[in-house]
Amino acid sequence: MTVALLVVLTLVTTLARQMRTQLWQRYVNYASPFLGELPSGAPRQPLAQRVVVVLVRGLRLDESRQMPALNALRARGADVTIESRPPTYRLAATFTWLSGAWPETHGATTNSALLLARPDTILRAVQASDKATAFVGSDQLSDLLGAALQRVELVDDLEPAQRDQQAIELALDVLNDPARPPQFVLVELSLLEEVARSDPESYRAAIAATDFRIGAIGNALNPSAAALVVLSDRGLTYDGRDGGGEAGVTRTPLVLTGAGVVPGTQAIAPATAIAPTLAALAGAPIPTHAQGGPILAALVPAPALPIASAQQLTAFYEQWSAAMGQPRFASELLRRYEDRLAADDAASYAAWFAELDQAVERAMTERLTTERAARLPFAAGVTLLLLAIAGLILNAHFIRPLAGTIAYVAAWSALFFVARGGSFSLSLFPDGDPATTFGEWERISGALMGLIGLAIAFTTGACEDVFEAIAATLSALGLIALVQLLAFIGFYWQWGDVFTWTLPESSAFTAALLALTQLAGLSMQATPDLPELPLAPLVAIATAVIYVLVRRPSA
Repeated sequence: MTVALLVVLTLVTTLARQMRTQLWQRYVNYASPFLGELPSGAPRQPLAQRVVVVLVRGLRLDESRQMPALNALRARGADVTIESRPPTYRLAATFTWLSGAWPETHGATTNSALLLARPDTILRAVQASDKATAFVGSDQLSDLLGAALQRVELVDDLEPAQRDQQAIELALDVLNDPARPPQFVLVELSLLEEVARSDPESYRAAIAATDFRIGAIGNALNPSAAALVVLSDRGLTYDGRDGGGEAGVTRTPLVLTGAGVVPGTQAIAPATAIAPTLAALAGAPIPTHAQGGPILAALVPAPALPIASAQQLTAFYEQWSAAMGQPRFASELLRRYEDRLAADDAASYAAWFAELDQAVERAMTERLTTERAARLPFAAGVTLLLLAIAGLILNAHFIRPLAGTIAYVAAWSALFFVARGGSFSLSLFPDGDPATTFGEWERISGALMGLIGLAIAFTTGACEDVFEAIAATLSALGLIALVQLLAFIGFYWQWGDVFTWTLPESSAFTAALLALTQLAGLSMQATPDLPELPLAPLVAIATAVIYVLVRRPSA
């Protein structure tokens, strides 16, 4: 058994790293099956002659309520709390609000995601309705928007604060240009995002500067003809991270004021509602891959808007059902409500949308249940095998492996949740790059397992010989490894290891990656500059030395 433990514990590191790499790459390279061509709706009468969108990257909801100029806009218009879902990395969050689609539909999971196909966006929809568009901001966002832009003004100042000031000056030039008056303008402000990451202590000062610049845009617009929309793509944690499901990241402000907006409105809406709402203001077709509807409570009544949204969502979910291999439901549901929706009945639209949402959830649950049932035999078989191995370990050396495993789990959890302030969140991986996090927690996990092994070695004085002492310490490492394998198997049963139509729940995905990372810690590397050494043989050698020192001669 001792030799088997040595071999398995030495090999498991390589296997765990391979599994972890494959799991992460399959997440990054997720290819949405829902981006097929769909018919575009017809343009409608716009609610505003001009729509100006100010995108404030990294603006948290709480801090937005401490901005006087923004609060003045809130008081004159609609105050909406937007709720997003992970992954909330920069690229994923951008495509969510631009397209009205969730990440499993638009396909952007991290900042390095490879998008083989792209979703329809509000800017393309506005341009398709023969309205002039303009963008002021970074070349990175300009590249994403691509051909959906008619006029582009790029900021190029090296200083973040000066870039935002340059963006405002360029935006005012665009808005006041009588020769080329755009009807849809997007202005990007990125100071808050950069300050939150590089100098969090200056975030409040950056808030004040950003608020002043938003006020300058608001003052330049005629509220009877133009609508001003201020939104945040996602928040950032207080140490400048994104990607996860923390409330400070997923809950962001959306403020609408001016033409087409109902003053005094307060609402909560999903991030997928932003693009349809902008389409309603601009009179453009709703992006074809949108999964949310316009925020009707924040908008003055718009003829044909409820039926247009319902038809767009029906077309999308008919294709969505087919891609999932589930029975179609959207067309039948629309037929039951069509007359009332055509009469612009907002209450009927809300009832229809609630039924649609329930039908979507049922279809997803049925598909997941089918997939989990298919994985259950394998997952159950592996679980039983691992439990049998755990039983053999505990039968041979009960107290030491069990105590060592409990001590390891307690110590690791204390370091992760308390000392490091961690949570099972994608925000552990800055910018969607997990390499640094994986390396750090491999070293921490390896060090903890090594210390546990040494502590157990000091209790082996009563063992009959050195081989029994080594078996006791390696059994503890084996039981720790089995716990991590069981955690991963639980994730595999729930979500699988290949993502074809949905993304795994983000906290479960992070926990699975960290379980594999702890297994990878069985290869000891004290610092990134030193070579790796397998932990199990090192612990075995150390145990043999310690046993010689602590053994008690038999009577």
